[in-house]
Amino acid sequence: MSQINISMLKQCRDGQQLLRLAGKMSRRENRWLTLLGMLQTGATIGITALIALLINSAVYAAEPSHWQSEAWLLLAALLTLRALLPLWQTRLADRASINVRNQLRALVLQHCASLQLTLEQHFSHAELSNLLSNEIDSTRDYFAEFLPQQRLAMLAPLMIIVACFWSGWLVPLLLAISAPLVPLFMIIVGHKAADASQRNLTELTRLGNLLADRIKGISALQLANRCAEEQQHLFRQSEQFRHSTMQVLRLAFLSGTLLEFFSAISIAMVAVYLGLLYLDKYQIGMWLDTLSLSHGIFLLMLAPEFYLPLRRLGTLYHARADASSVADHLLKLLQQQPPTQPADSRPLPRGEITEVSLQKLQTGYADSPIGQAHSFSLTRGQITLLSGPSGIGKSTLLDTLAGLLPPLAGQLEVNNSAINVYQNPHWQQRIGYMAQQPELLFDSIRHNLCLGRRFTDAQLFDALKQARADHLVAELPKQLDYQISDSGGFLSGGQAQRIALARVFLHQPDLLLLDEPTANLDQDNADAFMAGLQQFTANGGIVLISSHRDAITQFDQIIQLSADPSSEAPHA
Repeated sequence: MSQINISMLKQCRDGQQLLRLAGKMSRRENRWLTLLGMLQTGATIGITALIALLINSAVYAAEPSHWQSEAWLLLAALLTLRALLPLWQTRLADRASINVRNQLRALVLQHCASLQLTLEQHFSHAELSNLLSNEIDSTRDYFAEFLPQQRLAMLAPLMIIVACFWSGWLVPLLLAISAPLVPLFMIIVGHKAADASQRNLTELTRLGNLLADRIKGISALQLANRCAEEQQHLFRQSEQFRHSTMQVLRLAFLSGTLLEFFSAISIAMVAVYLGLLYLDKYQIGMWLDTLSLSHGIFLLMLAPEFYLPLRRLGTLYHARADASSVADHLLKLLQQQPPTQPADSRPLPRGEITEVSLQKLQTGYADSPIGQAHSFSLTRGQITLLSGPSGIGKSTLLDTLAGLLPPLAGQLEVNNSAINVYQNPHWQQRIGYMAQQPELLFDSIRHNLCLGRRFTDAQLFDALKQARADHLVAELPKQLDYQISDSGGFLSGGQAQRIALARVFLHQPDLLLLDEPTANLDQDNADAFMAGLQQFTANGGIVLISSHRDAITQFDQIIQLSADPSSEAPHA
């Protein structure tokens, strides 16, 4: 199997070129599939010739000839081979398609990892999930059947035309003249089918995004009593998807009808020619003076087989249209450029981070600053509160400190050394960032805590104890192997927050950034949450927390953000 890398896929101009390049991953299997298809066509020609000869012998021979027993044995062998070849083809085609799809998924996941969090700016979770599962899976028929059928659609009819020359030249000529009509109408209808498939894929993406968004905000919709309206909205969107799907099916049936129509007319032309020939209306198109019964049966039985590969290719042309739509969507993702690493994304100084200083650090989006420039310091062992009205830029400042947004001006110093933290992996490996809604996996509590690393149960429960969540996990069924959802489902908001905090304690970052972590917690859970943070700082950590609930604990430092730069100053 040919190996394709991301850089090769990125250089593709369009989805068609990407499909051709991806098809090279199964080049060896496609060659075998083509060879098996040719063997199947050869077996069909042999079976047809034997049947024609046996019928002719049964009609005209007074007594059975000695060769008939060998002919029946050969016919049985060819029929057995003809039955086994499709089974072999199916297994080989499935293996080729699975290999290609798995490699495409691996490349997509590798590219998504390089995009880091910037992926969310261009692809929603639902869109990416649909691409990795349904869309790539829908290319099965293209890689498994369409690619080898392209060659067979040329080679198999050519083999039949050559076989028909054994009887005469007019029937092969009729077949050769009528053959281009099938791909011609296949192309005409195929363009319409490709457009319809693209619209269907767009409707599916919209439906997935809408459903994911509404499920995520189901609690808010219930509180606002808007569930009935959103149900109607989902119904209308699903109806649009149903209509676009039916349009694709209508075009598929139209294409199949056209292929069957022209195939039937061409076969009828061969039958009429042979009928008039046997009625002595004319004597043209033959190598011999008379056309025997065996020749006529042979030609009449091979005529439908001539159009079979073309009709099969026409049926699979819709698989090509679907795969083309998926390839365009895949190319859109692959063309997203990963964030460039800053020139000074060097490793941080060895040892723990003892101080983080902001020197006139201006935050914002693009060229639009938010709030005033910030100048303050975060010291080891302290909890700092970031306070201020909504919209003043607290979350933007946390995103900038986490390296998710570039600063517009100023600099950040770590242990008195200026560091560019934007998309700096060395910096991001040393910090922890927890938003108001914890990011959890739809997996066990153990895997949510470990994140691919190895820890003992004692280490896990020690981190849970620091987050005041050890008793919670101990009382759950299967304890650490208890399954939770990606939104913290099967746990309350406070419990999900404590699991996320235990994960932070387990991985021990030097700096912990928290955005409104206690907004949805009651007073008791908020106090337990802050007690865990105090233990974290007691072990040498640094905490910067954005919260409106400044009465829940005694902070070591409070930074009041304000539109007036003179009023922003740290105080105890």
